[in-house]
Amino acid sequence: MSLDTLSITNPDTLTPAVWQQFYRKTVCVLFGHQVNNRSFEASPTHLNCCSCGVEFLREDGPETRISHTVSCFLFGHSYTTMGSRHDHVEFVCRQCGHPLLFGFELEDFYTGKETFQKKVRYLCNLFGHRRVHKVAERGGLTEYACHCGHSFLKRKVRNAIIRHPLICLFVGHYVSYVTRRNGYAEFVCRSCGHTFCFVDRM
Repeated sequence: MSLDTLSITNPDTLTPAVWQQFYRKTVCVLFGHQVNNRSFEASPTHLNCCSCGVEFLREDGPETRISHTVSCFLFGHSYTTMGSRHDHVEFVCRQCGHPLLFGFELEDFYTGKETFQKKVRYLCNLFGHRRVHKVAERGGLTEYACHCGHSFLKRKVRNAIIRHPLICLFVGHYVSYVTRRNGYAEFVCRSCGHTFCFVDRM
């Protein structure tokens, strides 16, 4: 039941559960769907619904608008090892799905760490990622990584600088499915090329 089907002449239908569901839907409409790898890992394998009740993050479905995870931005990401590829080692945030991609020359810094905390590099967020290098060509796109570890999938980069567009800051990311690897499903934002890796529940 939703508020759309409630009769204003029957206040008994306005239960706490109905209001809670209405609140969740409103938050998702305003800010985007919330993502959390810890919740995905604990969910049944068949579950592909947001807490608001909407199906999302589907391989064959429409784009999903996801919200920013403010706690990760303010207090840092909690990373775990995801694997290695294209002469890089890859990590993923255990909460928001933010990947971290470093060349093998920096791998020793994280050797032996199952998980670790890493703060967001705010200078890159404010002024752009100015030291990006090409990682690989895949899916018709080029993957780039910054020295801070932030990776992107984009069609073309000029002057080796990648900036975060304001549209993503204000409305969140519109992501679509790319591929699966190492137990995760990868999605990419159509506006900024930001990638996210979520625990694969298929």
